[in-house]
Amino acid sequence: MNIWELSEKAEYIADKHQRLLTQWQQYCNTLIQGITLSKARLHHAVGCNPDDSLRFFLFDHFIINVRLAEGFNSHTIEYYVEKRSGEDRVLIAKAMLDDEGRIDNSISNRDRENVLDHYLEKIRPVYESLYSAVNSDTPVSMGQLQQSAQA
Repeated sequence: MNIWELSEKAEYIADKHQRLLTQWQQYCNTLIQGITLSKARLHHAVGCNPDDSLRFFLFDHFIINVRLAEGFNSHTIEYYVEKRSGEDRVLIAKAMLDDEGRIDNSISNRDRENVLDHYLEKIRPVYESLYSAVNSDTPVSMGQLQQSAQA
């Protein structure tokens, strides 16, 4: 392989990587808008994070962390719940983001309503576990949240 062939491949890689990052940023923007503009009372507060992930504070006790999975060219969106102290991070769901901005091969990352609905479906087990615990006056453990997410 000569320098020009290598250069072409490097340019292709850089372009594809930039397209993925652009689609990720669009997804983040759309999700934040969906949550902040929703009239539904989700008890989410948008948090700042210095890396490339989203953080939402849930009932001022939990953090919902949404990020691209580690690894170059990862197209997997991961959804975690953790304590506000940053302890006990639990993976609750995954989704796929393609180069065209589709989430799970069907939802446009520009469609605020559908992006929000998709996100809420991914984190639904957290709300269900919290509701069940509050309804029965029992404490919530991170293990319970993980079990309900895997069910």
